[in-house]
Amino acid sequence: MKGSDTQFQLGGERRQVTALFYDIVGSTELLLSSDPEKYLHSIANLHNSSEDIIRRCGGNLNRRLGDGGCGYFGYPEQIEDAAERAVQAALELVQMANRHSRRARTVPFQLRIGVATSVVVLSSDGNDIVGTAPILASRLQAEAQPDTVLVAEATYQLTRNKFDYTFLRNAALKGFSEPTPLWQPLATSPASVRFSPNPARGMPMGGREKELARLTSEWQAACEGNGKSIAVIGDAGIGKSRLVAELRRTVRHENDADILLQCDMRLSGEPLQPLIGFLEAKVGRDTLQSGNAPRLQEALQGVGLAVDESTARSISAFTGGVSRRRAGNIQVADISGEAFRKDVIRAAAHILCAGETAKLIVIEDVHWADSMTLALLEHLHAHARRLPVLVIQTSRGPIAHETAECLTLTGLGTPAMKNLVASIWGGTPPAGLVSFILQQCDGLPLYAKELALLLRGRHVATSIAADWTKLLVDEGVSSLNDLLAAKLAKVGSARRVAQLASVIGKEFSVSLLKRLLDGIKAPSLDDDLAALVSHGVIERAATSEDAYQFRHVLQHEAAYGSLLRSDRRRIHKRIAQLLSEEDLPGLPPAVAAWQCAEAGLHREAAQFAMKAAEACILRSAMQEARQSLDLCAREIAAMPRQADRRDFLLDLLQLQGVVATALEGEGSQLARRIYARAMSLLRKDGSANREERLPLYWGWWFTAPNVSLQQSRARVLVDDMQNANDPETRLQAYHCGWATSFHAGHHGFCLDCVSKGLELYDAERASRNRAFYGGHDAKVCGLGESALSYLLTDAQAPSETAIRQCLEWADRTEHVGSMVHGLYYGIVLRRCQQRYEDVHRLGERMLSLAEDNGLVASQARANMYCGWAEAMASSPERGAKRFEEGLRLQQQTGTDDNLSIHSDMHSEILERMGRPADAVALVENAIALGRKSGQWFWLAELYRRRAHLALTLGDAPARAKRDLRYAVQSAEAQGAEWLAKRARRDLRHRFG
Repeated sequence: MKGSDTQFQLGGERRQVTALFYDIVGSTELLLSSDPEKYLHSIANLHNSSEDIIRRCGGNLNRRLGDGGCGYFGYPEQIEDAAERAVQAALELVQMANRHSRRARTVPFQLRIGVATSVVVLSSDGNDIVGTAPILASRLQAEAQPDTVLVAEATYQLTRNKFDYTFLRNAALKGFSEPTPLWQPLATSPASVRFSPNPARGMPMGGREKELARLTSEWQAACEGNGKSIAVIGDAGIGKSRLVAELRRTVRHENDADILLQCDMRLSGEPLQPLIGFLEAKVGRDTLQSGNAPRLQEALQGVGLAVDESTARSISAFTGGVSRRRAGNIQVADISGEAFRKDVIRAAAHILCAGETAKLIVIEDVHWADSMTLALLEHLHAHARRLPVLVIQTSRGPIAHETAECLTLTGLGTPAMKNLVASIWGGTPPAGLVSFILQQCDGLPLYAKELALLLRGRHVATSIAADWTKLLVDEGVSSLNDLLAAKLAKVGSARRVAQLASVIGKEFSVSLLKRLLDGIKAPSLDDDLAALVSHGVIERAATSEDAYQFRHVLQHEAAYGSLLRSDRRRIHKRIAQLLSEEDLPGLPPAVAAWQCAEAGLHREAAQFAMKAAEACILRSAMQEARQSLDLCAREIAAMPRQADRRDFLLDLLQLQGVVATALEGEGSQLARRIYARAMSLLRKDGSANREERLPLYWGWWFTAPNVSLQQSRARVLVDDMQNANDPETRLQAYHCGWATSFHAGHHGFCLDCVSKGLELYDAERASRNRAFYGGHDAKVCGLGESALSYLLTDAQAPSETAIRQCLEWADRTEHVGSMVHGLYYGIVLRRCQQRYEDVHRLGERMLSLAEDNGLVASQARANMYCGWAEAMASSPERGAKRFEEGLRLQQQTGTDDNLSIHSDMHSEILERMGRPADAVALVENAIALGRKSGQWFWLAELYRRRAHLALTLGDAPARAKRDLRYAVQSAEAQGAEWLAKRARRDLRHRFG
């Protein structure tokens, strides 16, 4: 074949074909009674004449069988009226044989012919045709009388209005379990009626007048400033898209203010893909992905989307290109990750609602939406009533947004179905047809339309229900998908283009299709695309001038399903090969991963899935990242056990750890299992480059279930990375060391790690990495940690120097996470020193930053410390209330990494409120948890507090004395002389 099949030959396809078999009656007797040379000449003339007739009628003589032949109609070129042409050819063959027999110097021949229609599977070269039609046609010709044609039931149903038929009998044919009706065509019917297979475009929508009126009314209300959010719910094919399209047509006529966002099953792993597709159509992919916020702002304003600088900056940060190195180095979610996500969603909503005119915002197929698109929908739902916008989503299932009103579509009733069928028929349909269609389609408008088109195309003006049922059975139509497949069969050679395009996706670019069909002539492809458009299979996509899309997702599924599985895999493989050769435009990594997976290319699928996950992680789209990582895991499991498979698995575990930590918390069992497995693999391999796997070490350290284990892991990390070539790697190893050592009470090791780590610090390098290693600057962290260790070891001057430098450097970074981190160190230090005013001042500053940037955990801490300062210095009631509000928020976020001090603070407030018994219970719990977890740094102070509270409650002095001695011993064991002095002072004061 030429054109679309030259460079990419399919292994086969399913297609409806009509077979014609002819045979010479008594050929052996004729040979024995005739001159052999004359017989051979006559046979050749007969076959040549037969081939001419079959070709002229649009068929193809597939084989000459000595005394007969076999022809096919509808292959290799697909034709809509293949059955009609086959019967016409059969009648002309009989007439030709009669004329041939009357000629002199020829052997007189008589023919018998059989014609049958069915769906068959065709090989690409045409040599193999498997199905009922050729077998049945052969059996029929054997039953035929000389100079007659026998036609099978399916062929008869397709051509009954074109020819006059005589029913002969029901025959038992070899290989067929049921009797087969035998029909004999006599001549062309003079009263045959032809219908155009396609009704006029713009067929009116019926049965949805009430629903359309409601949506129109809501739109008018939105234009007056009373917005709303509505969810149109219903099964596939029920008419959701058609209803919304009618409303959009009205809106476009009024003010061209409608926006359509289209969700796609294959793109559910790409965050905010419906919005990105809309923006790409408006400003172009290059501008959107440039990372240049001013350029994006100018482009958006140029297409009527008036957005401010902040909005453009947020969207540009989200859509701009990201490097693999950065994504691969992410350890845990940046503390501002959720704030970034919310900021992007707010910016997206601002873009959609920008301008002074009312807006209709439609989000189609929300059942396939990614989590960020769902979050955008929720934001739009929450704000719609205060804006001149009407938000409409369509979905096959229920929605979770309480603010959206539901409009549920049910099947069409008899009156609406009658109007629909009549509009397709162009007049009054045959009696009983409406009831038949309603019974078959269960009220689905799309099913009803396609079924009516099929029956109309088969000229069933005088049929009855039994005939219609038989036609559907013979054509293999039992569902809407079968009908759509039959519709696809009508487009001739363009069917192949639709099939190949369906493998790309519901939406596809012509440029990619041309690459897939390398060698096709542009006019031929243009003609095929035009044919598909005219038959209502595809339409121009709004996203690009180069793109088309299937008009309905079910039509896409039907085209995809019509391919043999082996051919689908080969096409997927060809697309995957193109992906490996170049970066194909318009094909996101998640879709590329699916293409490779379907092609059986496990390595490539894993690579693309990982790339998709990395991009999602950098955009704080963790649910979508998990979806891609699940695919990646399946593909790695299917890979051969080669040397680099371990590297793939470690890459996967590295990203899975990030996602599990972000979604379920660093204390989740899943996150701990992931990092434990990764470290087991890593440390078993002595040849592994551990320096490159610092992210796994970091995650393994970070997710340790208690401080004691975290401290031991920190020492492993420091030891394994001490000879690393990269200074940043060594610095971050020390970063782990000092952070844990302070909590474990190992102040000497903590200060040693800070000293060695900060010698490696580089400001420029830090600006690139601080978001990925704890979400803050390493120098700020080191200085703050050393300030606390210096204080507890009673080195007060170095402590003051370190905290001053910490706060100054945090401000110089202008990085929110680092500034909040530095303030927290200052607050904790001043709290240890009981400097209430300083705690309150620093806490209010921290709260302001946290609120402005959506840092919930920091808001909780700020309110706890400010509340404590107020309770201790001025207003116990007000301060206690504020502290408890902060504590509740912290418990909700699950981020209490400083339980010892926070419990101590809480106990002080309870004592001040006259509740010493509650205070001592709280301290006892903190001591137990501290000893169990290994958080030793404040244990001496907790013992001192318990002794004080015990004496206040009148308990036995011996217990208080014992606690104070424990406090001294604990502090001295840690080298925490400042705490030891406090405990000794109380011991002397109380007991001499």
